[in-house]
Amino acid sequence: MRRGPTLAWQVFLSILAVTLASVLATGLAARYALSEQFSNYVSGMHGLTGTGTGRGMGRAMLGTAEQTFLASVDTAIAISALVAIVVAALAAVLLARYLARPLSSLTTSARTFAGGDHEVRVSIDGPAEVVDLAEAFNEMAGSLAESESLRRRLVADVAHELRNPIASLRAQTEAVAEGVLELDERRARSLVDDVAHLSRLVDDLQELSIAEAGRLRYDMLDFGLADLVDREIERARELAPDGLVLAREGTDAVVLGDEMRISQVVRNLVSNALRHTESGSVTVVLSKVPREGAQFARVEVRDTGEGIPAEDLPYVFERFYRVDASRAARTGGAGIGLAIARRIVEDHRGTVFVESEPGTRTVVGFEIPAVSDAVPGDSPERGSQSV
Repeated sequence: MRRGPTLAWQVFLSILAVTLASVLATGLAARYALSEQFSNYVSGMHGLTGTGTGRGMGRAMLGTAEQTFLASVDTAIAISALVAIVVAALAAVLLARYLARPLSSLTTSARTFAGGDHEVRVSIDGPAEVVDLAEAFNEMAGSLAESESLRRRLVADVAHELRNPIASLRAQTEAVAEGVLELDERRARSLVDDVAHLSRLVDDLQELSIAEAGRLRYDMLDFGLADLVDREIERARELAPDGLVLAREGTDAVVLGDEMRISQVVRNLVSNALRHTESGSVTVVLSKVPREGAQFARVEVRDTGEGIPAEDLPYVFERFYRVDASRAARTGGAGIGLAIARRIVEDHRGTVFVESEPGTRTVVGFEIPAVSDAVPGDSPERGSQSV
C-alpha cells in the first residue's frame, strides 16, 4: 500500500503555502498601489509645470527618494515572507503535534489490540473529529472484547455439553460391547436420550448460524396470536411442575408472519419461564400497543420465578449467554434459543424486551407489527421468503 507524506509535512506545507501566498499577495498589491500612487503624483507634478507627456513618464521620472522607498517596500515584503515561513513552521509543528499525538496513541492502541490485549483503550482528547474516532475505537474494542469473551464461553459450553453425552455414550457402548452391561430396554432408552441431546445441540447450533447469516426462510401469512399461544400453553403443561398455573390473558391480535417461527419464539420463552419458576404462575399476556403511528402486537411471558440479576439483563438475548454459567444445558439451556428467538422477531420487524425483579418476577417478550382489520389466514402477501 502506497504511503503518503506524514501529517506533520502535510500541515507544514499547507500552512506554508497559505501564509506565503497571503504575504506575497498583500505585499505585491501594496507595492503596486504605492508605485501607482508615485507615478500619478509625478505625472501630476510635471503636468503643473507643463513638462512630460503623461502617465507613462511618471514611472520613468521617479526620484531617488521614491525609488529608495519602493526598494525598502520590496525588502519589507521579502523579510515578511521569511518571517511568515518561520511562523508557519512553528505553527505547523505545534498543530501537527496536537493532531498527531492522539492519532499516534490510537495507532499504538490498535496494534496492541490486534496483538491480543483486548483490554486496551485510548484516551479521549484532541479535536472533535479525533475524539469521535477515539470513542468509536473504544466502542469497537469493547464490543470485540465482549464477543471474544462470549466466543471463549461458547467453546467451553459446547465442549461441556458435548462431553457429557459423548462420555455417557462411550461408557455404555463399551460396557455393552464388552458384555459388562446388558442392552435391555432401559439401557437402549438411555442411549437414545444421549443421542437425541447431541442431535438437539447440533441442530440448535446450525439454526443459529443460519439465523445470524440472515438465511432463515419464512412462510408469511396472517394468523391470530391467541390460538398460537393457547397451543403452546397446552404443550407446556406436560413440562410444568405440579401446582404451577399456566394461563393466557389479554385480547387476540392478528399479525403477518411465519406462524411456525413465532410459535418457536413463544415456546422458547414459555419453556425458559418454566425452567426458572418452581411455584406460582407463568402467564402469557397479549395486547396491542401503538408504536410510531402503527399498532404492534405485544406478547409478554410473566413468571413468578427466581428472576434475573440486573447486570445480566442486557445479555439475556445474546448467543450462548446463560445467567447461571454453572447450570447444565439439560436444566438451563445452552444459551442458543433466545438468540434465535431475537433474530426471528427482528426479521418480523419487531423487538424483544426483558425486565425482572430478582426473586419476585420476570417479564420477557416481544412486539411485532399487527395487521389491522384482517382475518387470520387470509393474507394477500402470503408466500415464502428468505430474510
